[in-house]
Amino acid sequence: MPAEKIRRSVVLLLALLIASAAPVRATTPPTFAVVDSIRPGTSSSNPYNFTALGDYLYFVADDGTSGPELWRTNGPTANLVLDINDGASGSFPSNLTVFEGYIYFVANDGSAGNELWRTNGTVTELVEDINPGINPSNPDYLTALGSHLYFVANDGSTGNELWRTNGTDTALVLDIFSGFDGSNPVEIFATGGFLYFQAASSAAGYELWRTNGATTGIVADINPGTDSSYPYSFAALGGYLYFRASDGTSGDELWRTNGTALGTTLVRDITPGPNSGFPADLTTFGNYVYFVANDDVSGNELWRTDGTALGTTLFSDINPDEESSSPYNLTALNGYLYFPAYDNAAGYELWRTDGTVSGTTRVEDINPGVNSSSPFAFTAIGDYVYFVATSSTNAFVHRTDGNVTERVPFPIDPDQFISCECNPLASVGGRLYSVMYSEATGGEFAYLDEATYVLPETNADARAVWNWTIALTVLALITLAAGAGLRNRSS
Repeated sequence: MPAEKIRRSVVLLLALLIASAAPVRATTPPTFAVVDSIRPGTSSSNPYNFTALGDYLYFVADDGTSGPELWRTNGPTANLVLDINDGASGSFPSNLTVFEGYIYFVANDGSAGNELWRTNGTVTELVEDINPGINPSNPDYLTALGSHLYFVANDGSTGNELWRTNGTDTALVLDIFSGFDGSNPVEIFATGGFLYFQAASSAAGYELWRTNGATTGIVADINPGTDSSYPYSFAALGGYLYFRASDGTSGDELWRTNGTALGTTLVRDITPGPNSGFPADLTTFGNYVYFVANDDVSGNELWRTDGTALGTTLFSDINPDEESSSPYNLTALNGYLYFPAYDNAAGYELWRTDGTVSGTTRVEDINPGVNSSSPFAFTAIGDYVYFVATSSTNAFVHRTDGNVTERVPFPIDPDQFISCECNPLASVGGRLYSVMYSEATGGEFAYLDEATYVLPETNADARAVWNWTIALTVLALITLAAGAGLRNRSS
């Protein structure tokens, strides 16, 4: 056999064996498994507030006996973490936030009011009764920074102010607005070792503040005097915090800061003069901050900025001729920015961009024609982005890889649908969790497993090793045979 022919045969054999060792994706979407164990039968447990910690999904549900309490699941089974408010009243956990191996949350045990709690799944405890007795402190805006969890609370004497805890020591950061009224911090955002937030003071109104726990102060009085700039919608890029604010003359426009008063500047007056561009939904993607704004020419459309006035431009006029596409819920996943947007041909449908104008396209017209599917709750698992969209009269789970978009079915009957709009998708350890409703089970949680549509890695590895062994053996035999042929010819 000629040497070139032998070489070609070996290459072809190796290619076939290597290809057969690669994992193979199924061509049909996975199917959810429905868990009706919390409140069996037609009554609903109505899970909500999905939050992942470790291999478990934590959520709030009502088993009909304990009221709304904290539960957790790893898929097939669900367990009550603790009946915090003993009896049927429920503690109504909220603001579930992961911090240093615990989920912190707000709950009412029936004696302390709404206060800060935490759990690691084994130990569940009250962190602090900030407003002692039955009166609540109502913690809110839980945000992690360094070794502390920051939040807004009212101790009954200082009003709503910024607090922090490390799980052991809980203390007021600063009484910014002295007295009972409080500074009412909102829009709390962590970046660059600081926590930025909007807060009120008697001297400056509602302006931009920041703290690192040791030093707390106003960043800049953007709208001078007691008038307020109301900084809003934060995003970080390249050492700067970007946000919307009003200086009293330019309307609500795009600003940025490096944390100093001199470094706090208007990026661009998108709608010149006192009218506002109303930049919103600021989202970092690649080397830009993307946002929605209105320049009074193109309507509400997708913009982006690199931090300079010239580099702040209308990125895509999705619905031209002064009509708005009004994108919202901008979400960066798997190398793309996903968002719902409106055009006159398809209504509100799913769009995405790779950061180029040519790469900004509608993914799918899920609810055909001018009817809108209004997608939301974008979550990535593997090669897919999962989301909720309305196909006809109800909301269903869908998935897309950017090329193919399909509905992911629930198993009991074709009329099962998403039962609420309260963050109904969450991914934990390769599993996707959702909330579904049917007449048979009521509103319950369901899950699907990544392994149901991708071959298990261990099987693929074992098959690859076996195929490589065969390939190397065949290669050795062909090489020996070729050598023997060459020796025979030379003799």
